[in-house]
Order: sequence, then structure tokens, then C-alpha cells
Amino acid sequence: MKKSDLDNTFRLQCMDLRTLSMIQFDRSVQSAAELLKEIDPEKINRIVASGCGDSFLAAAAAKDCFARYLPGIRYEACPGIEAGRYIRYSDNEDRTLVVAISNSGGPARIAEILARANYHGCISVALTDHPESRAAKTAQFIYHTNTPAGDNVSGLRTYYASMISMYVLAAALAEKRTNKPYLEEMRAHVAVYFETFYSKIQEIDDIAFETALAWKEKKVFEVTADGPLFNCGKFIAAKIAELSGDVCSVIDSENYCHVNGLMYPGEEIGEMVLINSMAKNLDRIADTVNIQVKTGKRDVLVFCDRCPSEIGITEPVLYCPLPMPERDWSFLAPLISYVPGGLFASYRAKEMNEPFFRGGTLFEKMTLGTNPIRVI
Repeated sequence: MKKSDLDNTFRLQCMDLRTLSMIQFDRSVQSAAELLKEIDPEKINRIVASGCGDSFLAAAAAKDCFARYLPGIRYEACPGIEAGRYIRYSDNEDRTLVVAISNSGGPARIAEILARANYHGCISVALTDHPESRAAKTAQFIYHTNTPAGDNVSGLRTYYASMISMYVLAAALAEKRTNKPYLEEMRAHVAVYFETFYSKIQEIDDIAFETALAWKEKKVFEVTADGPLFNCGKFIAAKIAELSGDVCSVIDSENYCHVNGLMYPGEEIGEMVLINSMAKNLDRIADTVNIQVKTGKRDVLVFCDRCPSEIGITEPVLYCPLPMPERDWSFLAPLISYVPGGLFASYRAKEMNEPFFRGGTLFEKMTLGTNPIRVI
């Protein structure tokens, strides 16, 4: 079978991300500048970022970026239901910035998050590509992603747009507070990282294709990842579910040994492990990979910036390069590290002849505009 036989729109999104990357960065900078004409960065001492599905993952992925640029501000990334119903606010949270992320701006939970923020006196912002949406009308302010038109099936392009918008917001807020050129510095490093990553894209694409063929008989999948890469694992699992309908769990290296290592038969599980060789837990995740192969009898595909034999993996595994930013800029890794897993998900769906979203949207089962809103 040739690779062209399994080409599809989601794979093309993975490839198109290189072109989108800096265009979207610059558009986010413009939108952030408009937003900060309305908001005083000096006033903010707490940021709550939230969303549903992939949008929540975008909020969570930005955590280390906010820690770098705004270490004195408390940043909380909360799932939509927590921000809408459970997170604690005082009677007057006028120094709290609430950012609700939704490309469409349509889900009821996003409107609820913003309405609740307004009720408690927060500064409410809708991060969306649709300025006329329900979320935009509920929020006090709009942070427009302004993403170039393109195929957004299963949302890889929009996921990047949400993430880079949050990264830009962190740098823009810090720049306003310090008058230092953080955005210019960030742009340069993002551009270098994308060039470094996409210099390996043909090799990455080939391995994703070959693994999809080799794992055709697998029944379930799993991603093991730690730290900033954990949310990339969650995104990959979501794409596998949406594209091929397969079960895919996500676990960190420690909890694999406590819990998921008990899942059998291991021969039916396709294991993908995301590793940054500069991470503080490198020895632990290498040990976990060895256990997955030796004890769990699993086939393991390691995504890493160094060869498995160089990082303490002694058992036989498949290997796919996963370029990383330089050490001081490792917080940029979530911007792209899901792409290899996304390519695998796209090939898996096509090879299994499974229509995306099982041939429908299933929106009637999701949290959309018809769900009730409560302001608590």
C-alpha cells in the first residue's frame, strides 16, 4: 500500500501547520494588541483559562508559558465544567481575568463560564474565531483568533490557533507590564522551532504511516507522557477517537506502573510514548518504557528528540524523531508535539476505512448551545 492511498484532510492539516504557524502568530499579536487597549495588565493578579474538549487542553498547555512571563500572577487552567460550576470566586473578583476558549463560540458551557465571570466582577474575555458568537456576546471583551480559512475537521488548525493565542497573550501582558520586547523574542524562537521540527516531517510522516500499517490489528491504544507533553497526549487520544473511533487512554509514566500496566493482553495495545530528553523525569519515563515492553508485552512507539538507546531505553521499540525547542524554551513544545500522533491517527482512520466522527457529528450528545446555563 502506498502512502498516497491513505492521504486525508487531517493529515493535510498536520502538514499545513508549518504555513499557518507564523501567520497565526502575527494575527494573534494584532488581536492581543486590540484587547489590551481595553484591559489594564497592571490590575490583573489572577488568570482563569478554560474551555471544553480541545479548548481546555489549549488553556492547560499554556501554563508554563504564563509561569515564565507572569510569575507573579496566579494562572489556573480549568475544565469547562469546573470553571462554569465549581471554581471559587469571591463577591468581587475585579482583578481576575477569565479567558473562555472556543473556536466556534457556541457551546453553552463557554457562555456559562463568561456569565459567571461577569456575575462575580471578573474581566471576561472570549477567545474565539467568531466575533458574533454567543460567547463573544456574553464576554466583556473579545480576543479574536482571526484564523485564516481552511479545513478544520477535528480541529488541529484551530487547536494551534487557540494555543498560540494564549502564548501571545502571556507575552503581551508581560510586555505591557515591563516594556521588554517579549513578543519579538518569542516570535523568533517559535519560528526556529517550527523550522527545526518540520525539517524532520517526511521521516515523521513515513513512520506514522508504517506504524499504522503494522498496528492494523491492534484493538486499543495508549499514550504515555509527562509534564507539558501530557496535554499533547490528551489531544492525540481525542483525535484517535474522533478519526478512527478507537479507544485511546492517556497516562503519565508513574501512574502507568500503578494502574494502566495492569491492562492486558498487552499484544493488543499500541503504546505511544512522548519524551523530551531534557525533561527532569527522563530516567523514570525510560524505566516505564522498558516495563511496557518487557513486562507488558506491548509494542511501543517512542517519540523523542534522541534515540531510545541514548536515554536509557534498553528494550526493543519503534522510534520516531520528535524535535524539541532548546532547553530554555521547552515550554514551546506543546505547540507542535502532537503532530506525529496526529499523523498516525489520520492514517489509522483511513486504513480502517472509518469515516471521521463515525460518519456524523454526534453534536446532539455534546455540550452545545441547548444545554442549560446556571450562574453560581
